Amino acid sequence: MARQEHVLSVFVASPIDVEAERGKLEDVIRELNVTWSREIGVRLDLVRWETHAYPGIGADAQDVINEQMPDDCDLFVGIMWCRYGTPTARADSGTVEEFERAKARYDNDPNSIRVMVYFKDEPIPPSRLDPEQLAKVNAFRNSLGDEGALYWKFDGIEQFEKLIRLHLTRQVQAWKKCASTTVAVNSQNDEQGPALIEEHDDEGILDLMEMFEDKFEELTEISQRIGTATTELGQKMTDRTSEINALQKDAQGNANRKDAKRLIAKTSSDMTQYTARIDAELPLFSDAMNTGMNSFIKAITMSVDLNSVNDDAQQTKEGLDAVLALRGVLATSKASINDFRATMAALPRMTTGLNKANRGVTTVLDRLLAEFSNGEVLLTESEKVIRDLLCESENLT
Repeated sequence: MARQEHVLSVFVASPIDVEAERGKLEDVIRELNVTWSREIGVRLDLVRWETHAYPGIGADAQDVINEQMPDDCDLFVGIMWCRYGTPTARADSGTVEEFERAKARYDNDPNSIRVMVYFKDEPIPPSRLDPEQLAKVNAFRNSLGDEGALYWKFDGIEQFEKLIRLHLTRQVQAWKKCASTTVAVNSQNDEQGPALIEEHDDEGILDLMEMFEDKFEELTEISQRIGTATTELGQKMTDRTSEINALQKDAQGNANRKDAKRLIAKTSSDMTQYTARIDAELPLFSDAMNTGMNSFIKAITMSVDLNSVNDDAQQTKEGLDAVLALRGVLATSKASINDFRATMAALPRMTTGLNKANRGVTTVLDRLLAEFSNGEVLLTESEKVIRDLLCESENLT
């Protein structure tokens, strides 16, 4: 049946090099609307120049877009990577001009608009690299202040999807707090009337919570296996060093070169085997993190209407405990791996085989550390959403 909903408009601004992220933002909003329209009567309306602008006359193309885009958007989402954009008559680029317009609204009235800016931190293909454009992007990012305050970095579209889902959830939570004390009427509702909400048979919150608990447990097990493999390699290297030191020396104190190279070859083999073990664990870790976080974030978005201490609240508290526990595991593992990588990087360059094996170890450890860092970012943002939910629940009891 038809139900009335409150529409929050989301304006997205970006240069042309992040088209995939713009599309992912649209996908996320579409999915969130299925839940929020049905459960809490909130719908997000994505405003893009591709769909909301039309041919016209102005000082320049951006001026035409400015005239046609609504001035009362509730959320501003800016996305940048390596392109800064084309200058306009009023700003260094169209994206920056749109940001400055949104920031001016925020400075005038912080409750009038929420501003979120994202920077893609992913390797740039040489064919797309423009040093001048990249320098402008970096300068713009540095002008915004501390990361995590007004802007966030993401290292791929999967992380962007999770971050934007979490941050949109927090924005709706913030809107709900304001709406609970103010009767808000959206003009679009007055014009369009109640909207017909499409019903879907989707996973329930208990299904999602069970999935993320299983995956978080799997992540802990993988981290423990990685830790065991790292400890074993460290012990083997200690043993090999002792064997080398124990070799018979000549009058000048030098060990037999062939015997030393034989032991070094064994060390190289140990390192290569370790690289293969970690390389096999990495896709398992990435898959478990991706599936677990997707399930958890979807469960959080379904809990956005939590308004009493009930079974859902208990589930959310248990979710917070799981998030904190896993983040603790990742932090400990990351510190240990960082120390181990520094030790490996400091090994003397004694043979070709050892050098090659060492490069393999440090490369796979860098990939592992990147996975840990990605997990920490998502878990930290998840914690913020959960604490907002629990705070709201406690205030309503």
